[in-house]
Amino acid sequence: MIAPESFALMGVVLSIMGFAEIFSQVGIGPAIIQRKELHPQHLSGAFYTSLILGVTFTLGFVLAAPFFASTYHIPELEPIMQVVSTSFTIAALAVVPRSLMLKEMKFKSFFIAGMISIVGGNLIIGLWLAYLDFGVWAYVWALFAQNALMTFSYWVLQPVRFPLYWKWKYTKDLIAYGASSTVFNALNYAATKVDVTLLPKYAGKLPATPGLDRLGAAGIYERSAYVMSLPITIMAKLSDNVLFSGMSKMQEETERLKRLIAIATQMLALAIIPIVVFSAAFSNELITIYLGPKFSQAIPILQILLFAVIFRTLSRLADSLVRAKDAVVKASWYKAFYLLIMIVGVYIAVPFGTKWIAASILFTTIIHYLMSIHLCHILIGSSWSTQLKATLPGFKLGAITAIVCAPFELEWFIPEVAPLLRLLIGFIVWVAIILGIVLRSPKILDANGISPLSLLPEKIKQKLGKWGNGKMGK
Repeated sequence: MIAPESFALMGVVLSIMGFAEIFSQVGIGPAIIQRKELHPQHLSGAFYTSLILGVTFTLGFVLAAPFFASTYHIPELEPIMQVVSTSFTIAALAVVPRSLMLKEMKFKSFFIAGMISIVGGNLIIGLWLAYLDFGVWAYVWALFAQNALMTFSYWVLQPVRFPLYWKWKYTKDLIAYGASSTVFNALNYAATKVDVTLLPKYAGKLPATPGLDRLGAAGIYERSAYVMSLPITIMAKLSDNVLFSGMSKMQEETERLKRLIAIATQMLALAIIPIVVFSAAFSNELITIYLGPKFSQAIPILQILLFAVIFRTLSRLADSLVRAKDAVVKASWYKAFYLLIMIVGVYIAVPFGTKWIAASILFTTIIHYLMSIHLCHILIGSSWSTQLKATLPGFKLGAITAIVCAPFELEWFIPEVAPLLRLLIGFIVWVAIILGIVLRSPKILDANGISPLSLLPEKIKQKLGKWGNGKMGK
C-alpha cells in the first residue's frame, strides 16, 4: 500500500498543479457558462485556446520539474510532476463539452462522467496498482486514468460541433471575463492549499513525532486535509455546477438571488453541519477504514479540520454569486486577504505541530466565511441576520447529532466491534433519530419563514406527512 511520505509528495505536486491549472484555462469554462449568448465561434475559440494553453503548460512543467524537486529537496518530485503535468492537456480537451454540460444543467450526465472516472481511475487502476506495491506511482497513474476517463466521458455524453476555423474576436469575449475569473479562482485555490503546499518545505521545523520522520508527519497531515476536502469537493461541485449555472441565468434579478442565497445557505447548513459532527465523532473509524491503522495520528488533525468544512462550504455560495454577477475583481481583494492570513497562520503554527496548523486553518476559514457574508450584502443587499439565521437549523441538527454520537465516542456502546460495523450501527442509529425528530417536529428545520420540507415535491410531502402523523409543516 501507499506510505505517508508518498501522500506528502503528491500533496505538493497536486497543490502546485492545481494552482497552475487555473491559469492554464484562463477562465474560459466559466465564461462559457456565464455568457448569455454563445456563437459557434465562441466554442471554436474556446477549444483551440484551451488546447494550446494545455499543451504549453504540460511542456512547461516537464521542463520545470527539476527546479521544483531541487527547491523542495525531494528528487522523487521530478518524474512524478512530469507525468502528472499531462493533466493540463487532458483537461484542456474537456473544457468545451464540460462547460456546455453545466450551462445546460445536464447534471445527470455530469454525475455519470464523474462516476466513470472515479470507479475506473481510483477504484480499479489505483487500488490494483497499490495492491501490486507501486507505492506513490499507484496514486500517479490512478490520477492519469481518472483524468483521461473524465474527458472521454464528457465528449461521449456531450458531443460538440463547432467550426474548424478560429476567429480571435470571439475568443476575446470569453477571455475578457475569464481573465478576472482566473485571478479570483487562483487566489481562492492558493488559500485552500497553503497548508499542504508549505508544510513539506518547512517540515524540518515541526516538533518530533513518535514513529515518524518530519516528512511522514507532513504526509499524515496531507491525508487528514484530503479526507477533510472530500465533502468540500462535493459541495463545491454543487456550488459550481448547480448554483453558478442557476445564478447566471438570474444575474439581474436581485430579489430572486437574495431568496436563493437564503435557501441555499439553509439547505447546505442542514446537510453539512450534522455530517461534519457525525464524521468528527467517528473519525477513528473513518481513518482506520479509509487509510488504515498506521494513520491513527491523523485523527485529531481531521477532527479539527472537519469543522473548517462547515465554513468553507458555506463560503462557496458567495463564490458562485460573485462569478454570476461578474464581480470577481472586487471579490479578488477579499481572496487576497484570505490568502495572506492563511499563510501567516500556517507559518506561525508550524513550530507548534500539525494540530496547531489545523487550528489556524479553522480560525482563518471562519474569518473568510464572515467576509463572504459581507460580500453578499454588498452585491445584492442580503442582510447578515438573514444569512446567519439560515444556518441555525443546521446547528440544531448538529447539536442533536453530537448528543446521539456521544455514547459511541465515549465507547459506552459496542466498544469491541470492528470499525466498519461500529460505523454502520452508529450511522443507522443517527439517521433514525434525526428522521424521527424531523418528522415529529418539522419546525426545527425552519428559518427565515422557509421550511425545506415545503420545497419537496407534493407526493413526497404527503408521504412524510403520513409518517409524521400529519404534523409536517407546510
